[in-house]
Amino acid sequence: MTETLDAVILGGGAAGLTLASRLADSPWRGSLLLVDDGAHALADRGWAWWSTGGGPLDAAATTTLAHAYVAVPGWERRLDLAPYAYRAITGEALDSLTGAGLAARGWVRETATARSLTRDDAGVTVALEDGSGAGRVVRARHVFDSVGPGAARSHLVDGPHLDFLGVGVECDADTFDTDAVTFMDLRTDQEDGLAFMYVLPTSARAAVVERVRFVVPGAEVSPVEKEREADESLERPTQPHAHQLTAYLRDVLHVGDHRIVHREHGLIPLLVQPPSHPAGGVVPIGARAGMVKASTGYGIARMERHAVAIAAAMARGADPAHVAPHRRGARALDAALLRVIRDDPRAAAEILAGLLTRHPPARVLAFLDEQASVGDQARIIASLPEFARSRARSWFAPVARW
Repeated sequence: MTETLDAVILGGGAAGLTLASRLADSPWRGSLLLVDDGAHALADRGWAWWSTGGGPLDAAATTTLAHAYVAVPGWERRLDLAPYAYRAITGEALDSLTGAGLAARGWVRETATARSLTRDDAGVTVALEDGSGAGRVVRARHVFDSVGPGAARSHLVDGPHLDFLGVGVECDADTFDTDAVTFMDLRTDQEDGLAFMYVLPTSARAAVVERVRFVVPGAEVSPVEKEREADESLERPTQPHAHQLTAYLRDVLHVGDHRIVHREHGLIPLLVQPPSHPAGGVVPIGARAGMVKASTGYGIARMERHAVAIAAAMARGADPAHVAPHRRGARALDAALLRVIRDDPRAAAEILAGLLTRHPPARVLAFLDEQASVGDQARIIASLPEFARSRARSWFAPVARW
């Protein structure tokens, strides 16, 4: 017998968990099933954002930092982020928060893989398969999809994306500033593309340290990168990251005796346009809805805003399909920066350096979060002549599909 529900959420990552939590907090009183295949353990996952506080997710943050380090060659600053704070939440904490909401509502979470979606006038049929290969079918009026059943995830990173290697570091002595994130440190080798270092402390002796590289198809490959590609003995793409991480720990952070307790290599899609659009009761969420900002790789704050809007629509009986906030101007700026990264990575590094060094932190964070006033947006663009030199003034042209 086919089970009928009001809503199904596909995927138990940041987008799915956040939406389930927001629906549990809302006046909506429907039935819900959260489905995840369990392929990505939440133990070593986490997400970060910045905000002025008061949002539904802010109180659940496992880390809240009032300052940030930014650095470019020859310049380094520790900045007060007020009225913002930089926040992070572990995968386990977000999962626990969502689990409490599901339990309070009597909603079900199931470990299974969604194999297909079939739309008709009455809703959506979801074919599920559990770990033993047993299948079952459920129907729902709304399916909120972060995974794309039957589609390979690889297409999300066929276009521009962030390639990162992160390590969990534990030191024998106090090493890290417990009230400051290293937001962007450009003092790393740029020969394999525009790259920066990131440090998120969890204590004075422990931190996550990452090297993050922008990858944009069509970029000219440097001689160093060509040499790496020719050397099949190198484990790419983690090997260049590993070398730079070792150098950064030693030469910049001056880490003494330490242990690497975990490693995570990943890819984050930087999609100017959403790869999937609402259709016939299926509403994309997360990266599939374009909620990862193409110029930064941050997404959970946008996912939460999307989830809040969906929950509000569901509570008033409205269609949640078209509540995603997509700002054409912001997409165009993101596309322009990606074109510069592709065509002139050194100029892109200058643009990021100029953004960090020429404006107060609150203005930069509001700009990156698409919350800046029109006047502040204009001030920032006018302060970056590198944008004009790189022919990025075409940012207001139609956004290219990568």
